[in-house]
Amino acid sequence: MKATKEREIAQQAATCAETAVVIAAHGDRGGAREDRAMRATVAHLRTAGRFKAVTGGLLKGAPLIEDAVREAAASGARRLLVYPLFMAKGYFVDRVLKGRLEALALSPAPELLPPLGADPALAALASKRALTCGEANGLVPSECRLLVVGHGSKVGSASADATRALAARLAEESAFAAVEVALLEEAPFLAPALARSGAEAEPSWRATVVLGFFSGAGMHGGDDVPAAIAETGARAVYTGAIGTDPDIPAIIARSLARQCA
Repeated sequence: MKATKEREIAQQAATCAETAVVIAAHGDRGGAREDRAMRATVAHLRTAGRFKAVTGGLLKGAPLIEDAVREAAASGARRLLVYPLFMAKGYFVDRVLKGRLEALALSPAPELLPPLGADPALAALASKRALTCGEANGLVPSECRLLVVGHGSKVGSASADATRALAARLAEESAFAAVEVALLEEAPFLAPALARSGAEAEPSWRATVVLGFFSGAGMHGGDDVPAAIAETGARAVYTGAIGTDPDIPAIIARSLARQCA
């Protein structure tokens, strides 16, 4: 049994060593403007040294995704994995990113993996982040609502569906009095959801912890949500964008390692 496990580990290590990885992101607009989530993940994977090459690229901004993929392919890797630092397999992943990868006509062809928002480990991290944020601000979870805020979209349901899916997983074992969803681009909109807190709150909760279901701290995850909280005067605290959590690179590394199994 031990010898079999050791062979499996050795085989996985060998496969990873012949694999190049590209972390693909949209490119932050506004907010920190640093694409911190992408850069932190690339740095983490490079430090671990498991893969033949690790690069990061953006749909909008530098380095462009095409340049990052070509750099990874130039390493001579036998396999090329592209990990989308997005919360849903929506328009930007399934159409824009996929189309731009296909247009490169590389061999081996880049393999587009499921996005960060679909990772099974995300729910536990989101719960921990929400609880920590609430407690740091003197809030008792059982007296608070957890409001999961995603982007939403006018061109498809993927973003809203992914946000609702995370909220449903959190609600299963939540320490909060209620778990709800709000979106930026479609109903249920964030401002009305926030306005329900404070004096008009339901009897079961008097404050809100807002969890940002965003991959980075750009315009949406870094600016729009705090602005909405301030404008509505809601008694609410914000966790920030989940994609900027320090544990995200390790989650992505484990997901990529499973691809080498």
